[in-house]
Amino acid sequence: MLPIITLLTGTRTVTDTGFRMVYPLLPVFARGVGVEVSAIVSVLAFMQLLGLVAPFIGRVSEQRGRKFTMLLGLLLYVAGMLSVLIFPNFTGLAIALLLGSIGRTALNPAMQAYIGDKVPYARRGLFLGIVELAWSGAFLFGVPLMTWLLANYNWQAPFLALAILSAVGFVLIWLRIAPDAPVAQHVAFLPALRAAISSPMALAGLALGFSISAANQLVSVVFSTWIEASFGIQLAALAVAAAVIGISELGGEGIVTFFADRFGKRRLVLLGVSGNILACLLLPLTSSNLNLALVGLFFFYLTFELSVVASIPLATELSPNARAMYLTVVMTAVTLGRALLTPVAPALFAFGLLANCLVAVGFNLIAIFVVRRFITVK
Repeated sequence: MLPIITLLTGTRTVTDTGFRMVYPLLPVFARGVGVEVSAIVSVLAFMQLLGLVAPFIGRVSEQRGRKFTMLLGLLLYVAGMLSVLIFPNFTGLAIALLLGSIGRTALNPAMQAYIGDKVPYARRGLFLGIVELAWSGAFLFGVPLMTWLLANYNWQAPFLALAILSAVGFVLIWLRIAPDAPVAQHVAFLPALRAAISSPMALAGLALGFSISAANQLVSVVFSTWIEASFGIQLAALAVAAAVIGISELGGEGIVTFFADRFGKRRLVLLGVSGNILACLLLPLTSSNLNLALVGLFFFYLTFELSVVASIPLATELSPNARAMYLTVVMTAVTLGRALLTPVAPALFAFGLLANCLVAVGFNLIAIFVVRRFITVK
């Protein structure tokens, strides 16, 4: 199983790089296609909304199999990345971002469901944790590589590289992963959706995903503004903050990988969310010292990543008879948490970072309540 996990991790690293590179390189891409940054931001907002179609793709995974859906996702992703070569303008860039987002929406839950099908629950934290290392790996290694390509060639070069690497992943998954039998046959979408979320435990998993993503978004949207307001406009400080976030994400994923199965996924989620509450309370107190602020951000993102990554193997067992469908609904809940709280974060920040952090604490308390009250899977 380990060679397959390595293949899936490498493929996820490539597709996650395409997502994560957009934010730090946003001004460069905007100049490349001759538009204002706000135009691309509008596309990014629409990308978030595309997460709401995830359950429809989850139905494909239940009816056609996990391998089929992974290949479909990669095919869409490759087509998106190549679109900038066909349309070397804003239209091509928008198509690349949107098709790439749909491809990732198909690929990621299908990967998680595949691992959930093949790996016993007692070992799922290890294998899913390894695959989730792709998220931080994309930020720490993939984005610098894409930046180098952009600096030495042109704005289209990163997309071409990602298309080639994703195509390699497509071929390897096609050759190395055996076809899997569909889980469900010809069941209408709404009955299938109801079946996936019919239990209190399944609904609690959705509340968990929504709450922790909402709490994170309340701080993530404003942390760079907070750093600039507290310490002046220092690009170096923002660059260091980005590196700190990447390292903290890697740390959270590593903890889940090595300890989730022994410590318990549910307990690790509770530990992560509890730690994030403490981080939310301490972070506003660090505004007088940049080094303390960076430590506070490290702790905040470490505990968030710990809770969100530990929740993935937990979620694979909350609705096991409709695993792929349920995981895509979880993705929708996470997307809603981010999308709905994004405009709230700046409004709260008008009262100071403490306001954002206190509301984030409230969402984290909801997460702890639903896990302790309704989720019995360990």
